[in-house]
Amino acid sequence: MSDEVMSPPQARSAEKPLVPGVTRLGPTIVLNGDIEAHEDILIEGRLHGKITVPSGTLTIAKGAAVEADVRVRAIVLHGEFKGTVRAAEKTVIAETAEMTGDVITPKITIANGARFVGAIRMKE
Repeated sequence: MSDEVMSPPQARSAEKPLVPGVTRLGPTIVLNGDIEAHEDILIEGRLHGKITVPSGTLTIAKGAAVEADVRVRAIVLHGEFKGTVRAAEKTVIAETAEMTGDVITPKITIANGARFVGAIRMKE
């Protein structure tokens, strides 16, 4: 064995600042709790709680199951959702989505084939 000490990983260059990306909660994730973020979130697993993403888009993938109170800039739903959505800009419910709950949003799209049970309140 060498006595050489390993140096720490190189720090990011100041020329390449960190920019918000997409946080992915994969298909094996099961989360009971609250999420607050300022970047886009993709949920592929299961979540029960509260989601707050005032400046980002929440995407719930096909096969995902979310039960939550959601406050976001925008939401795109492909999977299963139960709860209340408050989206400041828009809500998109895709053909594979199953939603039970209420939506408060200025713009909404519900695709043919989507299942929706609840109320819609559109606000400016």
